[in-house]
Amino acid sequence: MKFITITLFTLCLVSMLLHTAVGQGFSVSPSRITFSGNPGETVTQTITFSNSSATTLSFVNRIQDWDRDSVGRKVYYDSNTRPLSNAGWINLSSNNTVLNAGETRQVIVSMTIPADANKLTRSIIFFTQVKNQQPKEIQGISLGINVLMEVGVQVYYVPKGLSSGELKFLSFDDHGTVDKDGKKFRQVVLKIQNTGSVNKDAYVRFELTNKETGEEVKIEPQTIAMLPEATQWVTIDLPASLKGTFLAVAMIDAGSSYDLKVAEKEIIYRP
Repeated sequence: MKFITITLFTLCLVSMLLHTAVGQGFSVSPSRITFSGNPGETVTQTITFSNSSATTLSFVNRIQDWDRDSVGRKVYYDSNTRPLSNAGWINLSSNNTVLNAGETRQVIVSMTIPADANKLTRSIIFFTQVKNQQPKEIQGISLGINVLMEVGVQVYYVPKGLSSGELKFLSFDDHGTVDKDGKKFRQVVLKIQNTGSVNKDAYVRFELTNKETGEEVKIEPQTIAMLPEATQWVTIDLPASLKGTFLAVAMIDAGSSYDLKVAEKEIIYRP
């Protein structure tokens, strides 16, 4: 396996996360909020709700902690239970938001930065759409709310002077043929590390070329979002029918602010 760093490149990273969370008849913008400021300050930003439906929409909110597991999936926790939580620093101008048909409304999010804040912290605000109904009572329990949809807005505090670091490959492994949901695939697994103290979004691009015939196998790029100092596994599924000697090339494209990272591996697939 060979790891390469390319300093000059023309690949361009575009935003992989929607700036607006869109549901049926409504939108919430932005999907991420990043606060900066000095310890001791109180800073504010706004979240905008737009109701394009023909009915009144109601939302309730809550704040939770979150993390990512080894393959990048979000895992949620109670607020103020994770070491890098900022859930306790946040206040919202309203705990309930009601939008009439066609209405746009804003919720103000304020963050009071503690005096000892010196690391990137995170939380998530969930806005849950609920439908008020004529209350019903079953065995003494009043039931009057149906949950319809939920969107989350990630909230970060980023202090000044954090190291940006880089994304780099730690390993490039061939896992051979695997069975996945009743289908067979050939599978390679990449291990990627974020060495910096800030979040990074990137594309993982993968190219596979038959060294005997020159045939290229088309593989869709994958998007990754990595937390500071995190390590993540990325799985690439390939056709089980591949046969021959292949040059596999993996690339991490984190945009023009970072070097393009390239890893190469020769893989022999036999029947």
